[in-house]
Amino acid sequence: GNADPDGFNILAAHDPSYFEEYMDWGADLVLSGHIHGGIIRLPFIGGVLSPRYSFFPKYDKGMFGYGNDRAMIVSGGIGWHAFPFRFLNRPEIVAIDLKKHDRPSKK
Repeated sequence: GNADPDGFNILAAHDPSYFEEYMDWGADLVLSGHIHGGIIRLPFIGGVLSPRYSFFPKYDKGMFGYGNDRAMIVSGGIGWHAFPFRFLNRPEIVAIDLKKHDRPSKK
């Protein structure tokens, strides 16, 4: 389907790797996971290994902004992927408060 240019569009997307494509579609907020924060995390670096077995995933955990008022939130989740452990990556459940404010039309 198409995004509503007059509404606030929340997109639940499993894989955060396509963040730019989600924004091009018209998402205002993307909720994602899949990377689990990186199976292994290091302080000041972030996720080291993704479930795809690629190193240093770009969107691993946290909030990533796009422009002035659009974003993606990637949860580390509470489980794991192929390996039954997490290294320096505590499980998390994300709570989000949405507050309405006026903004210019996207048309």
